[in-house]
Amino acid sequence: MHRRTFNKLVAAGLTTAGIRPRGWAAVSQNISPTERNQPTKWPDQVYRRLLVDTHIPDWDPILLSRFNAVDYVATIARAGFQCLMQYAISCAGLCLWRSKIGQMHRGMKGRDYFAEVVNECKRQGLHTVAYFHVIWDNHAYEAHPDWRYKPAGGDAEVLQGRYGYTCPNTPYRDYALALARELVTNYEFAGIFNDMILWPGVCYCSYCTGRFWKEQNAEPPRVVDWDDPTWRAFQQSRQRWMLEFAKDFTSMVKSIRPITVEHQFATVFTNWVNGVPLELGTEACDFVGGDFYGGPAQFSLVCKAFNGISRTRPFEFMTSRTNDLTDFVTIKPKDELRLESFIPSLHSAALLTIDAFNPDGTINHNVYDELGKINKQRAPFEPFLGGKLLGDVAIYFDKESMYNPDEKGVHITELKAVEKSPHFEGVLGSARILREAHIPFGLVTNATLDQLKDYRAVILPNVLELNREQAVKLRSFVEQGGVLYATGPSSLDRFDKTGPRFLLEDVLGVRYQGKIGRLVTYLTATDEELKKVIWPQNEIIYRGPMILVEASPRAEVLGTVTLPYVDPETIHVIGSHFAQIISDPPAFTPGRTPGIVVNSVGSGKAVWVSAPIESGSNGVNARVVSFLLRRVLPGPYHFEVETHPSIEMTLYDQPENHRVLAGLLNMQQDAPPIPVGATVRVKVPSGRRATTILRVPDRKPIPFERSGPYVQFRIESIRQLAMALVEYQ
Repeated sequence: MHRRTFNKLVAAGLTTAGIRPRGWAAVSQNISPTERNQPTKWPDQVYRRLLVDTHIPDWDPILLSRFNAVDYVATIARAGFQCLMQYAISCAGLCLWRSKIGQMHRGMKGRDYFAEVVNECKRQGLHTVAYFHVIWDNHAYEAHPDWRYKPAGGDAEVLQGRYGYTCPNTPYRDYALALARELVTNYEFAGIFNDMILWPGVCYCSYCTGRFWKEQNAEPPRVVDWDDPTWRAFQQSRQRWMLEFAKDFTSMVKSIRPITVEHQFATVFTNWVNGVPLELGTEACDFVGGDFYGGPAQFSLVCKAFNGISRTRPFEFMTSRTNDLTDFVTIKPKDELRLESFIPSLHSAALLTIDAFNPDGTINHNVYDELGKINKQRAPFEPFLGGKLLGDVAIYFDKESMYNPDEKGVHITELKAVEKSPHFEGVLGSARILREAHIPFGLVTNATLDQLKDYRAVILPNVLELNREQAVKLRSFVEQGGVLYATGPSSLDRFDKTGPRFLLEDVLGVRYQGKIGRLVTYLTATDEELKKVIWPQNEIIYRGPMILVEASPRAEVLGTVTLPYVDPETIHVIGSHFAQIISDPPAFTPGRTPGIVVNSVGSGKAVWVSAPIESGSNGVNARVVSFLLRRVLPGPYHFEVETHPSIEMTLYDQPENHRVLAGLLNMQQDAPPIPVGATVRVKVPSGRRATTILRVPDRKPIPFERSGPYVQFRIESIRQLAMALVEYQ
């Protein structure tokens, strides 16, 4: 599975509603040669970065033969980039430096392309990062058959494609580390990026099989079953092996030079197949980064995840200047490029733009004229970026829940819906709802759960794999005044000896009884305020079964589960046994089974909903989720904003400068964007008083007034990115 599969999953679910906006335009300033070459600290002050893909083989003498390092680096510098990530090796497996270990690219003809670029970058004042590549290595795959990744279905699926995959449990591991050691030892650069450190699939080579036998005394299973201890152990081993490889790589580099190490982390949201745990980001990287192609809403969610996972900042967000990496020629429209480039700025992150060499080693200079214009618009905001993201609600993302529970007992070669993840669908939906409702939010994960202390509420969307240690932390969070919003089977322990039960049963105020319904179920509001939220409807539809529970006597039931009048699975044409031929209307009498429950625990509250309604795209679902959150999570929030749902707002605290940075981005994707105004209310840190509000980047004062616990100001027209500093003392 390729990492770009994530883009297809979220493209539909995370698109922002589109009126055709126009607005407070980003201030455009030229970057003079003097400004361009001013020294910046790596990586703290480096926000404009570039990578030029060089996955080019050497079977034809013309390939990479016309590479000109002087022209190449000068063009990049003129376009206003501060850093060049330069290829040392690619998927082709050919070294672009003078290697005594690996196979050098024949197009170099005695030259050292990597050294030439490093030297030119020094001359132009650019930081250089080495691009390294592992596992996806055509040269190693062809030259060393015993190093090959072995899928359960045999080699045919690999041999029919373009990519040769190696297995990091084979001697390839030592070869890759030796190559990296040679590169880091012989050249000076600021950091190294290690790409494609992921499993291309489930490997059953003799090395993987032997290692699992040694560790578990069992054959690696070929049937996917998340209730089978051996399968679960095998998946844990795959994740541990990849993490160990990453840590060994990082340790080796650090033992030679004190440079930054970054591993490919576009796998943050990929499913179980890639076998990459979140700890690869929290333990093996100085900062996290990865490339994505799913559009603005996806990019925003990724930035929230990276913000919480990265050990240092800015983290690095990557995307291509073309529609995706498979499209070599089609550059994105200017408005699209501009919008996508501002999303990292909104999150105080670095943007790495991805281009690609022509096969002969030349570049398209016209492209850099356009990229230079984008850089000129982004650069003025950079001196003001940084700080701590402020949020009231955290979405909990659990990497261990990234699987399809419906594919149980399926042979590894017969998986049909491996990309389906009910948990991730809930994460996507929750992010969309919070973003469009302008509720300040971030992400916490199974690897960063201690960050809960920075939030007042947490959403558990259809979490399948919560463990006892995590449940203890969540219970403590609620007891100390936090709010927990959970849906579906979140916290269900399937392995309890007495039968399945919620680990957070006492917090949620419900006891697990099983499932209710099948193809279609409904939630019926019983609370008067909730009835107003869904009016003029009486029910909310969910296409699937819901969780059957018994509510605690002290819990408050706001809604119940209602089944269809006729069970859809009993419908047949003979006798027309249905209530509506096209649909499955709810029963005339509402059900009595609890469907929405509010429970008080200690100083906090919990909301439980029997179905993951946050996954649905209907507007009524979003209204219900927002209503339930605001009901149990009173203000004031870190900010409020009255504006169109397409505007995303973030707030970063910069205590060392006695200010918070407010950012508002027009996320509408129709071009040209129509300006949207906003009334913004910001709560400064407790015990502080706002003194001045300044527009960024020109630092012009913005009039403001006090509004309860907030300071309030107005931005009349946001075309794309608007920022303001709220200074306090």
